[in-house]
Amino acid sequence: MIRRAVPLRFDRPAENGRTEPLRLTVLTDDDAEHEVFVKVSSGKECSIEGLMNEMLGSLLAADLGLPVNEPFFVELDPEFIQSVVREDIRARLTASSPLAFASRAAGQQWRRWLPSDKIVASQVELALGIIAFDGFVANGDRGPLNSNLLVRDLDWRIIDHEGAFGFRMRLFPRCEPWKMGNLELLRRYGEDSEHIFARQLARRDDLDFTGLRTRWSGLSDARLAQYDATLPDEWEATRPILAEAILHLKQVRDNIDLCLAELKRVLT
Repeated sequence: MIRRAVPLRFDRPAENGRTEPLRLTVLTDDDAEHEVFVKVSSGKECSIEGLMNEMLGSLLAADLGLPVNEPFFVELDPEFIQSVVREDIRARLTASSPLAFASRAAGQQWRRWLPSDKIVASQVELALGIIAFDGFVANGDRGPLNSNLLVRDLDWRIIDHEGAFGFRMRLFPRCEPWKMGNLELLRRYGEDSEHIFARQLARRDDLDFTGLRTRWSGLSDARLAQYDATLPDEWEATRPILAEAILHLKQVRDNIDLCLAELKRVLT
């Protein structure tokens, strides 16, 4: 489900990113090279749990038809780490889990979503899918301070899911989107929790929730079990946390009509 890769070279630190990702070139089993953004467990505001959240978020988003860059597991072997010239980067890699999470670099044509950007008619369904995804999995990191959305003309890519599924840290309110009022944070305009799409989707008469219901209802127990099976041995310590997140996804699926009713209320 997620390919493994080995690093060929360290290119440079990423230009931005709260978790201080790194730019690497990696090699997959088919001898193809890929430029990727790599997150390591010793990154700022990151951990093995954050890497696991990235894994789960990328798998779930793809299954829901949301655009993501291809994820990779990157093996940080000691020989590669010692080849990194920068001492500070070498120290971070040494202190990290031997397995990192990476996403394929989108390319130079892409930029971050800006507050001045507008949702056009052809993007309404996708925007609705993204705000539902973020609300239903407690991803509060697609707001005015950081859009975590890459844009190229009318194409989008959602990125950065390390902060999703943080149910143990977000207790007030706990993420239970099947309860009325639980998604209120999405439309607190002017606050950090405001979702980048909340204002533009509010009070529209062309919102169709049918596709959302179909995709979330289609998350089978077998598919969710595959998420659990994807967890690499190197991150085994996070399995109880992953199990909690998967249970949450089952609750969203089984209560999808209530979840959609709450989302509709927020966007009224």
